[in-house]
Amino acid sequence: MRDTVTYSTAKVAVSEFLEREFSEFPKKLHAQFLNFFSELATYEEEGEKLRPNIVFTNNVDYVTKTIPDCFRIAMFTDPITEVKFNYRIKKLAPFCKHGWMIFVNIKETEITYGIWKALNSIKEENLTKLIFNNAVLKERVDKVELVHVEPINNYTINLNSLKGEQLSINNTLDETKITDWESEIKQFVDASFSKLRTTTKKLQEIKTMYENVFDSVFKTIHGALCVVVDKDYEDNGFFSDGVWLKEPISFSKLFLRSKTYNESKLTAFCELFMDMLDYDGIVVVDNAGRIRAYNVFVESNTRNMNVIGGARKRAAYTVINSRRKRIVGVYFQSHDGEMFYKPIKK
Repeated sequence: MRDTVTYSTAKVAVSEFLEREFSEFPKKLHAQFLNFFSELATYEEEGEKLRPNIVFTNNVDYVTKTIPDCFRIAMFTDPITEVKFNYRIKKLAPFCKHGWMIFVNIKETEITYGIWKALNSIKEENLTKLIFNNAVLKERVDKVELVHVEPINNYTINLNSLKGEQLSINNTLDETKITDWESEIKQFVDASFSKLRTTTKKLQEIKTMYENVFDSVFKTIHGALCVVVDKDYEDNGFFSDGVWLKEPISFSKLFLRSKTYNESKLTAFCELFMDMLDYDGIVVVDNAGRIRAYNVFVESNTRNMNVIGGARKRAAYTVINSRRKRIVGVYFQSHDGEMFYKPIKK
């Protein structure tokens, strides 16, 4: 006799979440969204993995007006009686590769689908943070209904509402893979600038930029390994198998004149950083915010460790367990979205 186990509890939790956050959520849209929900975390188009972020709201125009430099493009409008959620999302999902989010605007007689994005500086908060940190919107939660659906990795989808409610749906049986990814990235960013001396404003801008980069890395790059070393670190051969830059790339120098910094240059260097992270091997940065090396390899030594995973994970634990002086910490991300930041214990 075969037992069948389903994630019915998750289905009920998502349904109840939507019912609490929306006074009127169309039944047909509700059914189609639940049917599509399990695909969000592993959605692909032509072999390319995508993690489309979807915002359901009843007033996309008002939300857009409250956010500086926010731009929206409405693509489809359907009568409330002819819901085509799956079809519309599949048409819009490919745009999410470049930071656009999908919105689903729900009115009494129609549903509008489109994409939106905050066209601001890379050193400023992204659209998600701008929405949920918006004091004006928080004061209008009685009028503005909004739920953000965010696939985090291959097994986790988070739901957040404007009212401050949160729900995390996880389909893995391995509890070690349940990670607060935003907290891990924040720890990594703090470590990467712990010895940078600058003004409070500049430091916050640089950290926000770094967080934006790694938020994008986490969602779009299928695997990365980054090691933070002390600003006075001198390699004695441990990281010799790699490309060390003759002149480290210093993000702080791009902010020396915050009023006249070059946005194009800033974006170009961030894209270069992401390309390095997408390269095979380790990227080495220091705690003064400088890129020191990329395409670095270490001889894995995990014989006495129970490490389950590929070469990138074995390399991460080799560095972690080396406990070498002036190595600060390790950021690891696997192809399926498992990630962590671990400081090096001395």
